[in-house]
Amino acid sequence: MLEIDTEKLLHSLKKAENFQTALAETAPHTIDQTAKKFLNQWLEAKQTTKSAVLKKAGITEATGYQYFDGKRNPSREKIIALAIGFSLTLEETNELLKKTSYAQLYPKHPWDAVVIYGLSHRLTILEIDDYLYEAGLKTFGE
Repeated sequence: MLEIDTEKLLHSLKKAENFQTALAETAPHTIDQTAKKFLNQWLEAKQTTKSAVLKKAGITEATGYQYFDGKRNPSREKIIALAIGFSLTLEETNELLKKTSYAQLYPKHPWDAVVIYGLSHRLTILEIDDYLYEAGLKTFGE
């Protein structure tokens, strides 16, 4: 199905006569917010393996495989760690966050600012953790 423009979807919701109509018209165009679909799409796009991504993300295989299989839904922090594991750009990371219904990285938040720097400079998760620790912020490993 073709993706509908967000503004058109918003307009449709605002102008709907009743909830059932709004639901029926918008449901085919909403995003499946589970991470499983998007993580597996990135696996294919990056032509990599789950274990390689999880190792680079600093996530145990037992937990990580549950994310890829849809048995557990990763937190925002874990989505970002997975994005680092996939070597996603800042834009790709923000798109993944948006599609999994998490807030995009925001440069005015200190933790996010460090992560943005790390993504922009292609740093490893351990290197980003070092900067987070230096700034007195929560690390990925905590």
